[in-house]
Amino acid sequence: MVKIYTKKGDDGTTSLWYGGRVPKTNARTEAYGSIDEANSALGVARALCKADNQADLHATILSLQQDLFVAGAELATSPEAADRLQDGISRITDGMVEAIEVDIDRYMNQVDLPPHFVIPGGTELSAVLDVARSAIRRVLTKMSVVRCSRIRSDRRR
Repeated sequence: MVKIYTKKGDDGTTSLWYGGRVPKTNARTEAYGSIDEANSALGVARALCKADNQADLHATILSLQQDLFVAGAELATSPEAADRLQDGISRITDGMVEAIEVDIDRYMNQVDLPPHFVIPGGTELSAVLDVARSAIRRVLTKMSVVRCSRIRSDRRR
């Protein structure tokens, strides 16, 4: 039986891909943890896409989830091992970002946004997508912290 716990993190640290350990409160750890949460919310949304007219949304969400796994892999790798990452598998590419932007534009062209904020919960699916959206916003905030930390570290060298 494969165990889902290792007890190696009981000291408050976690392993990075290709070696190294960092505190569980490290900005990278918090960022890929937030990615995991967003991916889970997207999984619920995808599971709710049952209608025939939601097949495209189902496929788009699955693609986003796959991209989030790639982003998580990149974040879970120590900067010293970044040269071991593979584009599109463990490192986000410009093409992946551009494809997401195309999807966003395509979906935005299908709706008329109201001129005010919308309270989440219009439908079960839209409510779960709002949970995923807010989790993604947290990812962006955490990514900014990672980026700023990296810039400060680079300046010290």
